Amino acid sequence: MGTLIFIGMGVWNENDISVRGRKELADSDVIFAEQYTGRMQEGSIERLESVTGKKIIVLSREEVEGETAILNEAESKRVAFLIPGDPLISTTHMSLKLSAEKKGIGTVVVHSSSIITAAIGECGLQVYKLGKPCTLAMWGKGFEPTSSYDVIADNFERGLHSVIFLDLKDRCMDAQEAIEQLLKVESERHRLGEFRIVVLSRVGSSEQKITYGRPDELLKASLGKPPFLLILPGKLHFMEKEALQRFEIRV
Repeated sequence: MGTLIFIGMGVWNENDISVRGRKELADSDVIFAEQYTGRMQEGSIERLESVTGKKIIVLSREEVEGETAILNEAESKRVAFLIPGDPLISTTHMSLKLSAEKKGIGTVVVHSSSIITAAIGECGLQVYKLGKPCTLAMWGKGFEPTSSYDVIADNFERGLHSVIFLDLKDRCMDAQEAIEQLLKVESERHRLGEFRIVVLSRVGSSEQKITYGRPDELLKASLGKPPFLLILPGKLHFMEKEALQRFEIRV
């Protein structure tokens, strides 16, 4: 049987892949990648192809979740699967790993940095106070889910921090669009009261920007470029307060 190697790409571009990950790519017969659970810097896949001298096949969400294309190749070949961040954060990838093992295909995981720990660390919050993460979906006509708000409110009421991923479809969801969405639901549910948000832009890049403030302040501020991630802090330790002061909006 073949082997399926899950390789984490890190948080920003092709330079975040570990030395071990690069070696596994060089030894692979086929290389797949996905870019729907995270969005790497534009051109990262193409530059990685140039460095490795190998074609990288980018799969859609449907192709990854269908599993067939990857597993068929991995039955007899050494297949690498490139994943933004750390490989097994998404349940989709664990499902694929379990399916491969059921078929007798060997699996290897090459871990990398995750946006969750990178974002928490960059803004100075304490990871042990992290609540359940969630994703804000882009609203459309007849589609306005609010389940993420309930996750955030549950965390907030327990004093825990909420890491909020923003939807990635044809585009990266804008931070101010996400804040407006949260405010709309809050105006109907009233579970958060007064709160502040940390907006992180392009974490891990030279353009990284972090902004901290009230929602009304953030809607008027320049927050950087996508992709964005939000953190709604819960109860703050004095050291967390001091760390966040570095990113406060000054008026």
